[in-house]
Amino acid sequence: MLKNRLSVIEYINKVLQSDLFNKSIPDNFLSEINNKKIKINLKDIDYSTILHISENTITILEDSGDFDVELITTPATLVLFILSKGSDKFSSKIIINGDIDTANKFNKFMGSSENIKEILTHLLGKDKTKNIESGIMSIASFVNDIVSSSTSDLVDFLTDDLTVLPSKSDVNQFLDDVDTLKSRTDKLYQKYKDVK
Repeated sequence: MLKNRLSVIEYINKVLQSDLFNKSIPDNFLSEINNKKIKINLKDIDYSTILHISENTITILEDSGDFDVELITTPATLVLFILSKGSDKFSSKIIINGDIDTANKFNKFMGSSENIKEILTHLLGKDKTKNIESGIMSIASFVNDIVSSSTSDLVDFLTDDLTVLPSKSDVNQFLDDVDTLKSRTDKLYQKYKDVK
């Protein structure tokens, strides 16, 4: 299993360092996060990797203790963060350890759909990128609809339905009433158990 994982990382690094990929990245495209190591820790699937950005190239490194910033998140949150173009709803769920400035620059880069679109255009061509973009836009629209509807449902619950929930004193009174009813039922049972 470890050998397969290493070969996958080596394969991805070959793609990331290929002439085709390097030509797809405009000059100084990654300059704000140059010479940085960014650890991405995906906690739900217990996987972490380090992205090393150097001289406008990206290299994936095996997990090691040496990094500038660590981003701890779930895979779903990371994807939704990118699809929602850096929405605060998702960025607030990403835990950051280390250099905050680097983390902010990386989050800004990942949240910028124009940066990712520009790389895809150079790699895949305009037509394929437009198809991917339209698919992503429909997914992003769907995600935004879910988030906004769940937000409005939560607001409705907090403003309207919360009054339906019993207070602590109501619950205590109910428990006392149940105890009284049980006690009275036991007394009646004792009184009439021999009556036929």
